Formats: sequence, structure tokens, C-alpha cells
Amino acid sequence: MKKSFFFNTVILTLTSQTLRIIGIYFIAFLSGKIGTEGIGLYQLIFSIYYLVATMATSGIAIAVTRLTAEAIGKSGRKSTSDVLRCCVLLSLFLSVTVSATLFFSAEFIGSSLLGDARTVISLKILAPSLPFMAVSSCLRGYFYGVRKAFKPASEMIFEQIVQILMIIAVIDYFIPKGLEYACLAIVLATTAAEVLSCGYSFTLFQVERRRSRLAVVKEKGTWRKIMNIFLPVAATSYLRSGLRTAENVLIPSGLKKFGAANKDALSQYGLLIGMVMPILVFPSSFLSAISTLLIPEISEANALDNRQKVMGAISRVFQLTLLLSLLFCGMFIFFADDIGLSIYQNKEAGGLLMILAPLVPLIYLDFIVDGMLNALNQQMRTLKINILDYTIRITLILILIPRYGLLSFIAIFYISTVLNAYLSINRLVRVSNVKVEISAWILKPLLSIIAAGSVTSLIMRLLPPDYFPLGLTLAVEIILTMVLYFCFLFMVRSLTKKDVTWFKGIVKGTPKPLQSNR
Repeated sequence: MKKSFFFNTVILTLTSQTLRIIGIYFIAFLSGKIGTEGIGLYQLIFSIYYLVATMATSGIAIAVTRLTAEAIGKSGRKSTSDVLRCCVLLSLFLSVTVSATLFFSAEFIGSSLLGDARTVISLKILAPSLPFMAVSSCLRGYFYGVRKAFKPASEMIFEQIVQILMIIAVIDYFIPKGLEYACLAIVLATTAAEVLSCGYSFTLFQVERRRSRLAVVKEKGTWRKIMNIFLPVAATSYLRSGLRTAENVLIPSGLKKFGAANKDALSQYGLLIGMVMPILVFPSSFLSAISTLLIPEISEANALDNRQKVMGAISRVFQLTLLLSLLFCGMFIFFADDIGLSIYQNKEAGGLLMILAPLVPLIYLDFIVDGMLNALNQQMRTLKINILDYTIRITLILILIPRYGLLSFIAIFYISTVLNAYLSINRLVRVSNVKVEISAWILKPLLSIIAAGSVTSLIMRLLPPDYFPLGLTLAVEIILTMVLYFCFLFMVRSLTKKDVTWFKGIVKGTPKPLQSNR
């Protein structure tokens, strides 16, 4: 079990990192082709797409994962339930309904809500992709539930590669026709990639089904169990995605009211949301992988009333999240300019990255806390927290951005992130009884990253100017900072041999009991 968890985490982490690296550099490629205004228009279109995709798929994959894992655990790994069939039917009903709504409402959404008629044709082309996405999501949830992370990982990579290759093949033909058609090239490739990816995922499922020895047993109350998970998780996701979409629409609208021209408003929006935010959340893929894979692990342990396992998993991941997030927070602060110039050839992107970097630990904690709360049947609490968070956020956006511009959104982002993280973490601590070790998990790592970043910066300043090419300079800064950081962690005993032994046990499948190191 533990060994399977480790290798699945590695697979999902490598996949997430690969996809995010590709995604960041592909945005850099697109920004070179269509500029920051084009990136802003692209983000407007996809803010609606992410909303309807959430409405078509959210909550269903988690239901498949949790109920599949619980059925396997209760049967002694001999059978699973018919939850996948039920969830596919549910997802098809939702996705077809949402797809039709998007297609026939595209004119109103693009011209009236987004305020830019150039988005209409792209929204119509994206609509048919939703049923294929929904089926893929269900199959992905099943693979996670049976601990076969390699299959959905390969499907996600396949989809990304197909999409990018198609865009590269056609975008130069569409660009001379204007930004509307440049975005059309992107969404044509996106829809085609979703269709092909669904076929690929279904093929993997058929192979897995023939090889698996798990019997499919129909259980009473399957639909009730699905709805108990789906409804609160979906409601939370709908709320978050809906308010995030509203936020994405209101930001450029507010910037226009502040006095920015349409082109400048889209450029500022594209720079912040399309270029800086992906870098800010990029390193969190490892933590997202753990959060995803913890759902079946914690759900199974919870179903068997194994509280020690639940507490141990949460404690270790909490510690790991803090140690890694403080590392990346420090690197974003110390080397923000080099990151912005290396990836986007844009120093302004580096400046925004540095301003937002202190929020990284709270952002990354929120990634894993939400997943663990869902695994512990705390969906309704998560929903309430998000309702409060986004209500405050949208209200402040409506009031402040038209008066103070982009800087006010940064202040709003700080307020929202701190509030959400505090409420979510406080709830997790209460329901799991996990103990947060302030000194070992926060204070000592904070001092360690300050020391590591300062030493690295001093060493780089002592070298002659342009000693390395910019990209190589950034790589050296990152590697040296990481090495120094972990050395300092061992020196101050924020990491110990017991931690290393525990991680080795995960690799071998024979973890040591979870005990305090301090």
C-alpha cells in the first residue's frame, strides 16, 4: 500500500511537473506570437471554458475515486462497485446539457458578459469538447481509485502534446487574420485534443478491465453515496469556478473603469493571470499529486476507522508542504527578475512574481488541505469557507479595482488567501488532531531559506557580469539554493535522520511508525 502510494505520487508528480513546464513555456511561446493582449483574450475565453468544464465534471471524479477505493478496501481487494457506470451516466447528462447551453449562449456570453465579441466563435468551438472531457474525468477517477496512476498520467501527457502540436501546426496561418482567429486556432486544437484523449483513455480502461481481477459488484445505495460526495464537492467547485470566472471578467472591466484602454486592460490581465500566476503555482504539482492520491488512501483508512493512519498521513504531508513551499517562496523572492526575464523576457512579470511570492506557503497549503478535508467528509465545511472567501473577494474587486487599479487586486489577493488558508487549516487541525510544530516546520525553514538565498545571491554577485547565460544563471541559482536550504534544514534539525528513514521506508514499502522527531 505505502509503496504503491509512493510510486503513484512519483508518477503523478512527474506528470504534473512535465505538464506545467510545457504549459509555462507554451504560454511564453504564445505571448511571443500574440502578445500580452492576445494572452489576455485567451484567458478571457478559457475562464468561461474552465467554468463550464467544472460544471460538467466537478465532484464526479472524486466520487469515483473515493467509492472505488472504499469498495476495494472493504472487499479485501477482491471487488469494486458499479460506481463508474453510474458516474459516467451522470457526467454525460451534465456535460451534454452544459455543452448545449454554452453553444447557444456564446453570443450573449462573449458580447455582453465578457464585453468582447472576438470570444464568441471560440466559445462555440469549445462546447462539443465537454462530453469527451467528462468521460475522461470519470475514467481518470477510476484509475486513481485502483492505484493505477500511470494510466491517467499518460493520458494527460498525450492530450497536452496533441494540443500543442496542433496549435503549432496551424497558428501561423490564423495569426494574420487577427487575435480572434489566433484564439480560434488554440480552441480548435483544444477540442480535437479532448476527443482524441477520451479515446485514448477509454482504450486504457478496456485493457485494465481485461487484466484486472476485480469483480464489479452492484451495491445498494450507490446513487445515494455518489450524491453525498458529488453534491457538496460540485457545489464548492461551481462556486469557486463561478466566482473565479466572475473575478476574471471583472478585473479587465475594472481596469477599464480605472482608465486603462481595452488593449492595456487585457495586457495587464494577461500578464498577471496568464503569465505570473502559472509560475507562482508551478512547483505545487508535487503537493497536488499527493493531495489527489491521498483521497483514496485517507478514504480507505477512514472507512476502516484507522485514525492513526489518517493522522500520520496528514501530519507528514503538512510538514512536507511547509518545507517545500518556504523553499519556493524564497526562490521567487530572491530570483524573481531572473525568472521573469528567462521565461518571458519580461521584467515586469518578475516584479509581480516577487510581490506575490510571500503568499506561496498559504497557497500551497490550501491545495492539500482541501483534498484532505474532502477525504474526511468535510465537503460542506469547505463549501462554507469558499462562499465566505469569494463573497468578500468579489465585493472588494467591484469596489477597489475601478478606483485603484491593478495594485488593489494584489491587496485583495492577499486578504483572500490569508482568510481562506486560516479557516481551512484551522478546520483540518480540529478534525484530524494533527499537531503543527511551529519551530521545526515554519521558523527554522524560514531562517534556512533566508540564509540559503542570501549566500547564493552573494556568490552570484562575486562572479563577473554575464559569467553564465541568463537561463544557466537561473538554473545555478535554483540548484545552489536548494542544496544550501536542505543542508541548513539538517543543521537546525528541521529535517532529521528519522525523516530520511521514513521516506526510505515509503520507497521500500515498509514505513517506520510515525513519531515526533523533536
